[in-house]
Amino acid sequence: MKKTLKVFLIIIGVLVGIVALDTLQAKIFNNSPLFKIRETIYGDDAYYVDKGLLVNHYHCKNENTTTWKGTKYSCPVNIITLNDINDKIVNLISKNEEDNTNYAYNYIDVEKQVIVVGLVDNSQDKQEEFIIQTFSSCCGAKYIDYIKDNNLIEFKESKDVFEAQIIVAEEDYITVEVLKDSKSFKKGAKVTMKITRPTNGINDFYVVGNKVRITFNSNVEESNPAQIGAIKIELI
Repeated sequence: MKKTLKVFLIIIGVLVGIVALDTLQAKIFNNSPLFKIRETIYGDDAYYVDKGLLVNHYHCKNENTTTWKGTKYSCPVNIITLNDINDKIVNLISKNEEDNTNYAYNYIDVEKQVIVVGLVDNSQDKQEEFIIQTFSSCCGAKYIDYIKDNNLIEFKESKDVFEAQIIVAEEDYITVEVLKDSKSFKKGAKVTMKITRPTNGINDFYVVGNKVRITFNSNVEESNPAQIGAIKIELI
């Protein structure tokens, strides 16, 4: 019995010694502990925290820091830049062109130090949906919280509606003539847009001479005639 206890105490002593040495090397040399669990910060593999038994090691953009367990610490706020956020938005939009009908534009407002994003439907729900869709898969909850807490995105409504008459009707596009001045077009302007005709042939109103009300995200491709991506086309 005594021999068993002695072996047990030796094992405990060895384990305590290993943990102590691991902790000392992490603190003295500002290293990660050998026995750790790695947790990614802000969804980027370049930023992470190695959680050890007694210490945590933070790997940030411009510095590494080893702290005792329970010590509050976070990477410097410049870990997320406006360029980083803007690039992630552009990257998502370029990959999911068909799913961005509510998106209009984004750019960096240097003076205000925010990313300006234009949405057709600029409701609170759509703003939240845009943030989740853009950053949840690439960056995670902490990244999203940082953006919200620091008000780094400013949303603006970007929508135009105009009335027009169809003057060209092809299988996959129509060209219209604007009937009244709108935010984007003057009366008489010619505008082209892609369409998807109903497969069952019902309610297909894409016929030359029909008058329509068109909603789009205010983005106009300069060509002759001008081109837009229509969000909604209604017969009037």
